[in-house]
Amino acid sequence: MTQPLTPFYPIFASKSDGHDIINQKGSVVRNGPTQEQLDRSPNAQGQCDYYRLIEKDDPKHIDWRKKLGGMLLREIGGKQHEDKWQQCILWEFPENYKLYEHIKTKADGQAKTVKNHSGGGHDRQDAYLYGYPKGPRKRFRSPVEFFPHLLWLCTDETSDMQNCTCKMCSPMQLEVEKPAVKVEAKPEIKRENSSMQVTGRNPVVQIPARRVSNPPAVQSPATKPATPVTAPAAPQIRAPTPLQSMPLPDPRSIDQQVDSLYHKFISRQGEVVWYYRPKTGAWGLGVVIRRWFDKTAVGGKAYFIQPLSHPHDSLTPELVTTENEMKPWLAWSAPSYTYAYLQQHPNIPYEKVDWQGLMAGRYGQGGVAGVDGSIMAAKAVDTTYTLFDYLTKTVNDGIQDAHYNGLFLGAEKIWRGDAVRLRIGRDTDVMVVTDIIERTSQQATGQAASAVLVAGDIYSYATLPVSNPAQLPDIPKSPNLPTRMREDMTWRNHLLVPHARTFAYWKLAVPGSRFDIAEVKGRWYETALVFEEPFTKSVKNNEGGNGVWMNSRGDATQVGRMTGVPQPQRLQAFGRAVPEGTQLVDGIDAPEQAQAQAQDVNMGMSGHSADVFTDLMDFDHLGDTGTGPGFDFNF
Repeated sequence: MTQPLTPFYPIFASKSDGHDIINQKGSVVRNGPTQEQLDRSPNAQGQCDYYRLIEKDDPKHIDWRKKLGGMLLREIGGKQHEDKWQQCILWEFPENYKLYEHIKTKADGQAKTVKNHSGGGHDRQDAYLYGYPKGPRKRFRSPVEFFPHLLWLCTDETSDMQNCTCKMCSPMQLEVEKPAVKVEAKPEIKRENSSMQVTGRNPVVQIPARRVSNPPAVQSPATKPATPVTAPAAPQIRAPTPLQSMPLPDPRSIDQQVDSLYHKFISRQGEVVWYYRPKTGAWGLGVVIRRWFDKTAVGGKAYFIQPLSHPHDSLTPELVTTENEMKPWLAWSAPSYTYAYLQQHPNIPYEKVDWQGLMAGRYGQGGVAGVDGSIMAAKAVDTTYTLFDYLTKTVNDGIQDAHYNGLFLGAEKIWRGDAVRLRIGRDTDVMVVTDIIERTSQQATGQAASAVLVAGDIYSYATLPVSNPAQLPDIPKSPNLPTRMREDMTWRNHLLVPHARTFAYWKLAVPGSRFDIAEVKGRWYETALVFEEPFTKSVKNNEGGNGVWMNSRGDATQVGRMTGVPQPQRLQAFGRAVPEGTQLVDGIDAPEQAQAQAQDVNMGMSGHSADVFTDLMDFDHLGDTGTGPGFDFNF
């Protein structure tokens, strides 16, 4: 007969000092195992040595939390809750604390999860709790080791680390302090109400008195000084050094200058975009090959877009005269292929597809080769990168750094001075790129290893409550915040202040960061230009306005985090998906006789059914960009 599950009383940590990323010697690093340590690939002998994240429902994760919950209730609740010590569980680790398991195997690499925290069944299978604010080297090896820090988090109202007795915060504890723990002094301890929550039978939870940061000096019995020994003066508390942002680079071309300005072009030459095709009544995929200011166009901007297709379909560039009919590649998820054969072989490369056989029906009927070709080509571009506008080169200790002004990353074009979305940190964090570096070093095998890095400052989205819209809070102003970010936040506050009584701003979080381009999700876009409608709806529905979602590079191909395949020239990333001789035109000068060219442009898909294409790629339109009430925000 199945035994009933033992009921547990959940207990919650009231606060956390955990960090999932830290600034270490000027670079942002994961506060946990490195990417190399997470690699599960076996070595030449078939042995595996890696770390894996332990999920909340894993027996080892539960075992840690049961031990911590029991110790916490025993220490805080006292004898009156002794009957619940074995039935209490920490509901979750403090925020940003994560449990990892270090696994070393002998042969097949198979790992069996065990219940206890020490592991077993392999050469090595230990658990470590990461998240301590001083970096991944400061990790907790057991529930007993982490418990003093957890107790401090839950009881110290001052958040002073000097009050914590864990081995990380107090690595050099005096031996004379240890016996004091066993002294029966509970009746003299002053207890206060705790901010921790215990559910179940609602026991009254209390906390012990906070440890004094600077205890009186203890005289050794073996020492008899001639003069009295006084306790050292408390160290002077100094204000933290203000964070210093990195200066923005000067534009080196008209395109870079225009792209740094607010409310100008959404898309750039060489970028993959979705765009609306009036004669087919559907959305297609193409690459921007030219753009310019056009006073006669809606919004004053116009684009030439080269449609993407299969290699046997030479389509002419198409004219788009309103940005309401354009959207970045990452703004939408690509639909499934129309051919069942391609759906069943999703990893087949664009260049390996038998396009003529596909159109002849040898792989099934009912598909549209042009649609599938454009989707497959866009996915292929998503896995590439191209550096451009070389600046300078430095060599130090055998490491060569080549600096560039720009980078095509997947479907997008990124300049120095642009803001990008990050995989590291919170979803709302962005990085202002101030340097793009191709780093080359010599390995022990004699082969050269290369990596592409982006450097810059990380900004976090922060908010403050506003009781009176006429008196806005005074926030620190960053002199190196890009104009686009500053002006877009002003636009957001036109809605947030009157509707949500909230003032938002970009807060400099981690200056001088540097990491691999694999950590970049993609370009950051102004909410006012791309997400105006969902943002406005979210604010007016009291949902905060900060839940706008956008794809990341690697989502379409399900590759996820990747550096990608380097391409010497941008158009090489498109292969035969664009006609031979296609060129990207820099600058914003209008082409001669642009209106006459527009009359001759073939706006349809040659040989394809417009109705089929419409059914496959019929997306909703974006709302028009609007403006809010006339508040004056200067920051």
